[in-house]
Amino acid sequence: MSEQPTFRIVDGERIPGLSRPAFVRNGDHHYLVQLGIYADGLIDCWGLLTLEEFAAELRRGRIVTRFEEGARAAVHETVEWEFSKVNGRLTPESLYAEVRDDIDDLNGRPDSTARAWRALHEFRADPTEERRAVLRAAYEEIPEHERHAALADHSVGDGPLYDLAMGPGGKVTAEEYQESLDYFDEEWGDPLEWLARRDREPQPEPEPADGTVLLHEWHAPEDWPEDAGASVLRNEYPALFQIGDVTYRNVHEAWLALGPPPEARTAVMAALLRAKYDRHPALADVLTATGSARILYRANSLAPSETAFWGHEDEGRNWMGRLLEATRAELHARRLGLPH
Repeated sequence: MSEQPTFRIVDGERIPGLSRPAFVRNGDHHYLVQLGIYADGLIDCWGLLTLEEFAAELRRGRIVTRFEEGARAAVHETVEWEFSKVNGRLTPESLYAEVRDDIDDLNGRPDSTARAWRALHEFRADPTEERRAVLRAAYEEIPEHERHAALADHSVGDGPLYDLAMGPGGKVTAEEYQESLDYFDEEWGDPLEWLARRDREPQPEPEPADGTVLLHEWHAPEDWPEDAGASVLRNEYPALFQIGDVTYRNVHEAWLALGPPPEARTAVMAALLRAKYDRHPALADVLTATGSARILYRANSLAPSETAFWGHEDEGRNWMGRLLEATRAELHARRLGLPH
């Protein structure tokens, strides 16, 4: 189903999301609407629903995926029609799985296909029935109509993945099972190497289509590239500045050295950001060039409580992103000659 970026504003914060079409039943009509699916796990379907409430609406048939011939449908105050020769490909389970994947994608978490890949390699590295059960569950979480593309190999579809998930016997013959084992050995290589590489490499965070600036976690603080792009806005970026008689290499170092009490931490961080951008006009230019875009700051290298406060991950409060936006506003005001 087609997706479009969207958002909603909550307490002054922009919550990114996606919209996708769906039908809602009201009486004897089925209305075509745009579901709003948001990073905080809520779904807008004539009112905000949690994922569990969305699943309940699917089960009771208020949100519809299949239609009988002659069923009446409408786009509100625009057009009405009746279905004939209906050939729907969605089930309630597959729509639910799509929406769940959307929420994972919006939060930079592995979706059902990525989880199945990992379960596959863990099973190949240690082919126990317990790991097969995990693989089978992960495979069945992939939206049914998307499983054929799970291996990104149209020549085999999802056949080899299905065979390993189900195991020999029943619908999978011993010969088919061995062929699938051979396929992964030849095409996917050593599972231990794959797992080690995935654990070693930072996982990419999806770039939003709505202009939001994502400041990814930086894994090599002493080895910044010459053109670091918007990453120069991160606190770890080398940018000497002075507080009192002490010179700090970057905002992160200053923050650790000052160790402010919880009730003063946002004010202290705001002061450190001002010192950084006052000292480095070129970095201030990078910040102001973000315009009015929302800034999301990834902070998952910190302790969990700090990550939830400073970062945006897993419904975090994103205070670091907010303070960067406030600093940006001060820079704009100063350049206009306005008080700030």
